[in-house]
Amino acid sequence: MDTDWRYDMQLWKKNYLAAYILFLVILNLSMLLLATMGFKNDLETRMNDVIKRQQQFAYTVEGLMGSEDGEEKLLYLGQGYYRNRTYINVSRGERTVVNHLPAGVGIMGNADIVTYKGERYAVIIGQAGTGEEGCEVVYMENIQDLYRGQSRRLLYFLVTALLLETVIGTMLYMTMKKIYMPINNIAHELRTPLTVLQGYGQYIQMGNITEEDRFFAGEQIVKEAGSLRETVDRLLVMGNLREGNIKYQRLQMRELLGEMKKAYPGIHVENHMDVIEGDGSLILCLFKNLISNAVKAGKHVTVTASDNCVCIWNDGKYIEKQKLNYLNRNHEFPRAEAERNGYGIGLCYEIVKLHGWKMDYESSEEEGTTVKIKM
Repeated sequence: MDTDWRYDMQLWKKNYLAAYILFLVILNLSMLLLATMGFKNDLETRMNDVIKRQQQFAYTVEGLMGSEDGEEKLLYLGQGYYRNRTYINVSRGERTVVNHLPAGVGIMGNADIVTYKGERYAVIIGQAGTGEEGCEVVYMENIQDLYRGQSRRLLYFLVTALLLETVIGTMLYMTMKKIYMPINNIAHELRTPLTVLQGYGQYIQMGNITEEDRFFAGEQIVKEAGSLRETVDRLLVMGNLREGNIKYQRLQMRELLGEMKKAYPGIHVENHMDVIEGDGSLILCLFKNLISNAVKAGKHVTVTASDNCVCIWNDGKYIEKQKLNYLNRNHEFPRAEAERNGYGIGLCYEIVKLHGWKMDYESSEEEGTTVKIKM
């Protein structure tokens, strides 16, 4: 049972989606891991700084508590910390000397991070002095800026991830399309001659046919077998292109165009070039594809070679400007036009690009369609 080409399209798109989703998961997890590790390092550094400032404050408390007006000075110092959104508590035994800690804030252990009025604070508990003169010092410093920085970091990573996902996703899509579409197209081309071969083979097996019908069926089988061979040759060319199996040599233009004249006797050839350099099999494939498309498109076809340029003209229906721009930009016809205009355009562009040449289409209602290969 034949498989509809739309199923093939869905299959390669499913492969693309699977690869793209895997890429998204890996990328986003990597970004999240980087952001988390960055925040963890920043938080560790900040907590060490808060511990140092708590210790410095504890030394100050120890010095002030040994003086006559130490508690008064400590109260004044505490007001300054409070205005800078740093809260302190100094207590000696059961007596509280200074307390600016917010009510209801639960502190776990000697080092903790608590939330007060929607913002985070680092809380460090330590000692100032020893024995009966010793004091417990609680130091609570606002570190919300660190969390705001983490939010900005996450936003930056999110934007970066979105850009990477868009760029790499597009590149992956175009690459997979470039890999799978020629295979789908050639599979489509193989299906028709195989169906014809099967049909005429079954017709011959019937037995009760005239000799004339048998000859006609055999002729069609030979014709379709030739079409199959051309398609297989194209597959081999694609394999050589992808594997880099290229052989450059000096080629006689007269011989190349002579081969085309044998394959397509109805075309008109004008040759004013001696030799070109390139891979003979690839160049034959290039000319054969372009001339075949021209023969299918028009009644009259002319191949002109001069001034390092090969032009293939036909008088068929001209290509509309929008489709012509699409062709020269994307190096292929839109899928709806591919079957009528030829599937091998993308392959031709690959061969031209490999040789460092340039290929463009020109088309108008008055002058027909011309493809130019500038060497």
